[in-house]
Amino acid sequence: MGVGNYNRREVEGAFQTALIPDRIAVRFAFTYTKVDGFIQNVLPGSPDLEGVDQYGVRLSLLFKASDDLEFTLRASKSMQDPQNYAIVDGRLAAPSPGNPGGVGFTGYFRTQDGTSTGAPLTNYQVAQNYTPRRRQDNEAVELTGEWSVSPANKMTSITSWDEGALFNPEGTDGAPYGIWKIPYTGKTRQVTQDLRLTSTGDAPLRYILGVYYQHEIIFNSTENKIFTDPAFNTFNDYRDCAASSFGPGAGYNAGVNINLGCDYYNSFDQIRNSWAAYTDDSYKLADWITLRAGLRYNHDNGAQKNALDQLRGSDQVPIANLGFFTQQPNGTVGPTLVLPGSPGYDAAVNQTRNQYLHNTAVTGRAGVDFALTQDALLYFNYSKGYRSAAFNAQFLFTPQDLTTVKPETLDSYEAGFKTSWLDHRVQVDGAVFHYQYKDQQIINVYPTGQQPLINLGKSKIDGGELEIITRPIRVLTLRASVGFLHSDVQDGVLSTGSIDGQELPYAPHVSGTLAADWEAWQTDAVKINLHLDTNYNSKQYLALPNEDAISQGGYSLLNGRLSLASADDKWDVGVWGRNMANKFYLTNAVNVQGFGFDYRHVGTPRMYGVDAHYHF
Repeated sequence: MGVGNYNRREVEGAFQTALIPDRIAVRFAFTYTKVDGFIQNVLPGSPDLEGVDQYGVRLSLLFKASDDLEFTLRASKSMQDPQNYAIVDGRLAAPSPGNPGGVGFTGYFRTQDGTSTGAPLTNYQVAQNYTPRRRQDNEAVELTGEWSVSPANKMTSITSWDEGALFNPEGTDGAPYGIWKIPYTGKTRQVTQDLRLTSTGDAPLRYILGVYYQHEIIFNSTENKIFTDPAFNTFNDYRDCAASSFGPGAGYNAGVNINLGCDYYNSFDQIRNSWAAYTDDSYKLADWITLRAGLRYNHDNGAQKNALDQLRGSDQVPIANLGFFTQQPNGTVGPTLVLPGSPGYDAAVNQTRNQYLHNTAVTGRAGVDFALTQDALLYFNYSKGYRSAAFNAQFLFTPQDLTTVKPETLDSYEAGFKTSWLDHRVQVDGAVFHYQYKDQQIINVYPTGQQPLINLGKSKIDGGELEIITRPIRVLTLRASVGFLHSDVQDGVLSTGSIDGQELPYAPHVSGTLAADWEAWQTDAVKINLHLDTNYNSKQYLALPNEDAISQGGYSLLNGRLSLASADDKWDVGVWGRNMANKFYLTNAVNVQGFGFDYRHVGTPRMYGVDAHYHF
């Protein structure tokens, strides 16, 4: 049970049995978690937001056909249906002569009465009128076969089928009016096949040889509802959007691409086919030195089809096709107004576009391990990574938003060590690394709301980490780690200009963790365990370009759990606390000052609860 405003309910269980000993076994596992929303919605009758409501089930069937051949069939299903995210607006536009300021420059502010002089809402309060539940469904089936071809080789086949659907209706403005709402829908189906031959003996040469195939189909649609609330409109249908977008001296006639009373809608189908051939090998030159190498050939084809981009009224009636801009009589460039019932209406508003990608790349890795002693390992690694070209899903406002970005590549260099001391009571591991990105793929969110997908020319991350794990006595384990990062955009241009020298998002200069696990008391039947951990992140920017207003200062989170468990770990009951110091922090922030505010997600506040687990 929860404490205060927070209530968490969690159930987890598993069942396993042998239907035919040594031949067929079945296992069933399930989880269910429900957490009430931690962002209070002050609008009467409206639900609190940022909740958790999910379940998952998994059924596994093991069939051992012979001593050398076995199959495992896994089927799973999961569902999430929580109260949706809350957007806690930040840095609202200030009032000025002739401008009421606030969210969307409407005069609404984050206060109890919505005025600029009212009592401010807390960091964990919103007045959000758009609160449909978020829904995500996933189903999957996987068949794994393992065949011992010989004493030195094993063949593995992994075949999987996955299907999912998502509906995320986001109240982007965090406001009690329809200023900016973004519902989006996605459906996906994926089939993969992995077939590999693995060495199993103790020979100096160890290898994996494999081929991989993936086929994926996605449908996606997104809407940006801009000032569609009846409070801001006259007709509450497509005529409001037509007037603001095509009126004399307004909208597109004034070079403005995002207008009031409109619903910017897009949808598309995406098909991707990928295959790869790979090998991952090691060779033991001597007891103290091992060489490692891997190579992978990647082949990707993709198509974004039926890309539809429409300008609609608040009543969902299309009045223009945003995929095709033309020269207007006054010299500006924009879409053509097409009213319902006009000649060629359906063909004009429903015209779609297609784009395609084709990429091949060779990637791989090389490294060497030095076993200096039985308790000390030194290693050096180089690897080259690759991400295929990608389509922009947020083509909503202009024809130029429908883009394909180039593949992203990464050269990674790492050197590190793993050591054990004092008869394995202390473990010390460390590493330094350099990541060099080329054509890194990012979403460039404009303050006006446009979100093109672009490439950064070059960027890098340099860093290091050190971890110490010690067990001074049998019942106590202590862990400490520290990480250092320095990130740098070396060649990047956004809509605001060059960002050379700026830091990559979510890259704090310093991070660290301290944790302790103490088996405080034990009998032959039960034991009491205590876990405590704290983690720290220094200041980090949450978006590009870097702005202090959308950064997160340094902060620490303290978590803990006290549990009573059976001596054989079959069951346990625990009380836990998260963010016990009640630190306020942001997990995401974007400058959308074109709408008069910063878009912000907040982290979970202090939360307590009780959980229980039983393993059959």
